Amino acid sequence: MVDTGGVGEEPGRRRSRRTAWIVGAAVVVVALVAGIGVWQYAARSTRIVAEGVTLSGGMAFPDCLPRMALAVYGTSDDVVVGQTLRNPSRWPVTVTSSDPEVYRFEALSDDPDDHSAVSSADGAEPADTSGQVVLPPGREVTMWIVDPQRGSVQDSGVWYSFDEAPVTLRTLGVERESSLQLPGTLYVGGGKDGDQLGAALQEACDA
Repeated sequence: MVDTGGVGEEPGRRRSRRTAWIVGAAVVVVALVAGIGVWQYAARSTRIVAEGVTLSGGMAFPDCLPRMALAVYGTSDDVVVGQTLRNPSRWPVTVTSSDPEVYRFEALSDDPDDHSAVSSADGAEPADTSGQVVLPPGREVTMWIVDPQRGSVQDSGVWYSFDEAPVTLRTLGVERESSLQLPGTLYVGGGKDGDQLGAALQEACDA
């Protein structure tokens, strides 16, 4: 038998094969586009949340006042706040501080079952913090906030407030600038130290 290479093949059959090839290619393209869209959405919807344990010094809140702030420090205080971060997403997330002099991350435990955070016993920033951490799904880590008011003019009576930490998030190969919303506002200022501020508020409560 001689292979004619399709010579003499009916035109209708050739058109059917060509149409089937075009339809198949279109399906593949649509699937690829849809897959890329899902991947981009999954990457950009990934988030890190600041919640749970907060370790801070600063002003002692009088019993008569609700604890509405994350922490309050006086002008002359050294500001050190430890805040738990959690990755509720399904993918590992690389968190990079946009201001590593102020916002730094404690080293992640080697034990995947260890979900403890804010582990510093003396309230000081540990020595092994860094400006970047890779946080697996469901894991927690401590972010340390140290003197966010540095570089600001420390005028008497002026208050500085901080309620978010600027970061870059990277997951599934997609990187984006973001910010971590703190569970409360950190206040620094007032022209006094934390003990003086707390004592003044306690006197107002007792009056």
